[in-house]
Amino acid sequence: MYGLPNDINLAFFKQRELLQVCIGAHDLILNFDGRISVTLTSSIGLTSCGSPMRRYDDFRQAASDLVTLIDQRIVSAESDGAGTLTLEFDVGGRLSIYDDSRQYESYTIKNAGQLIVV
Repeated sequence: MYGLPNDINLAFFKQRELLQVCIGAHDLILNFDGRISVTLTSSIGLTSCGSPMRRYDDFRQAASDLVTLIDQRIVSAESDGAGTLTLEFDVGGRLSIYDDSRQYESYTIKNAGQLIVV
């Protein structure tokens, strides 16, 4: 909806540890150390340990793959310029968060008081 700004500095994600995965019927919340959280209502793509990427619209179906990222650290965070945020973890997992709604918020990022709405 709003897009991820092209000039955004995502360095605050680097070396942050995923502490908690909260799965609801229509949303997913990822809580990291350093007072960082990402709340999603969009679809995600997930790759774990060399497996092909799988796209999920229902977070419940992604639960078993998502929990493998708990206690893992982010080694890179990138924006593709079209709203997709990709987080790569130290175990080789990769999480792509898509901006796939033109009418509603797809995800929000909270970073120690700063709010980014996409």
